[in-house]
Amino acid sequence: MRRLSRDFNGLFGKVMADLIAEGQSDPSILKELYERHISHRRAATIADVERGKGAGEFAPSTDPELLIDAIIGPIYYRMLLRSAPLTERYVEDLIDLVLRGVRP
Repeated sequence: MRRLSRDFNGLFGKVMADLIAEGQSDPSILKELYERHISHRRAATIADVERGKGAGEFAPSTDPELLIDAIIGPIYYRMLLRSAPLTERYVEDLIDLVLRGVRP
């Protein structure tokens, strides 16, 4: 997430924002972006959360997809709207806040 916040503050973030914006009028762009790039990372993260549940790092009731959305949604929000700086500190605070709700 730290690396993602750094990347979103550079050319990668601009390209992602442009693709998401373009995808609003051409949904095939969003589908392609999701299928080629996002879905693989998301599946790997879901597997990590499931392993964490098995190891007792997360509450057994933790929904991996909801957990991922709770963390990544605000990061994309700041990247897209530039409503406030997307900093590593913000990401760390966000993760700490979200994880409080899923720790056993």
